[in-house]
Amino acid sequence: MANKNIQNIQDKVRGSLVGGAVGDALGYPVEFVYSFSQIKAKYGEGGIQGYDMSYPWLPEHLRHYKALFSDDTQMTLYTAEGLLWAVKNGEPVVPMICNAYIYWLGGQINTKFKGVYPSKLAQIDELNQRRAPGQTCISALTSIRSGSEPSNNSKGCGGIMRIAPIALFGAVHSCPVEQIARLAGEVAEITHLHPMSTLASACAAAIIQQCVLFDNTDNNMTAEDFVRIVESSLDVTATAFPDAPCLSEFNDLIRKAVNLSGNTELEDWQAIENVLGGGWVAEETLAIAVFCILRHIGDFKACIVSSVNHGGDSDSTGAVAGNIIGAILGYGAIPEEFIQNLQLKELLIQTADSLAK
Repeated sequence: MANKNIQNIQDKVRGSLVGGAVGDALGYPVEFVYSFSQIKAKYGEGGIQGYDMSYPWLPEHLRHYKALFSDDTQMTLYTAEGLLWAVKNGEPVVPMICNAYIYWLGGQINTKFKGVYPSKLAQIDELNQRRAPGQTCISALTSIRSGSEPSNNSKGCGGIMRIAPIALFGAVHSCPVEQIARLAGEVAEITHLHPMSTLASACAAAIIQQCVLFDNTDNNMTAEDFVRIVESSLDVTATAFPDAPCLSEFNDLIRKAVNLSGNTELEDWQAIENVLGGGWVAEETLAIAVFCILRHIGDFKACIVSSVNHGGDSDSTGAVAGNIIGAILGYGAIPEEFIQNLQLKELLIQTADSLAK
């Protein structure tokens, strides 16, 4: 591989991991705001456009005066740690990622767990603070920790929002995209057992991997190129999970998002709130991300702003949109205003570079 291509892929891996954290941090303050009209009432006509670092619900000593990301990016980092440990030591990947999530759980409930490997992330205080963790993740991991199998039918977005490192690793190491899609779906199934969560996570991984590998050294991916990647990823997902009972329903929603992006009569927030949903469940999270990317394929900020300005799960839709648009445009396309105050930005870059080795 030419050195230029290696550098381009590394930039995209950084862009995807940091981009997801940016979308997460931008959307986190408005995650539980019920409508875009309420967001506008606080932030102005265009909604939230930059980090809100006031966090009035947090004690002063926890604010850090940084743009804080939520449980989405916390768990994404733990996904990367478990994955890299498994590969380095020749261990099965899914159990090691599950073990990483147990460490994350310990930070959420203020309990130190001894796991299979020594977690560096578990020693970082900022990753041991509660950032609105999903109850399905908490309850499922608590069951696993106690020796029981999780029992739920959840398709919440707690699975899809954390799988980007799997796709990034797959892109760097030229893994078959079907294998990466299946792995991402199985990692989502650690906590979320509804097949819609599995499909959305698998499809998101396939999209991210193909975006990283797309040859666009001049950042010239078109909307048509991205649609082809989405369609290819739907095919990959169907191959990885052919017996999923909701496969047709999932495909229909993602294609609805693609078609909706061309409807110029609807503003972004109208299309999201009135047609695609709130992103509280995995398939809606991916649909919103796909829609926002097609609306703003060459503009990182416009894509991220669009993806969080709605009355739904804004941090998760922002995180997944950031993972994908970052994989398209690369780290160099992220505006400095989003890099400067981002929490643990050095750790995010370091983790991306470890995935890109």
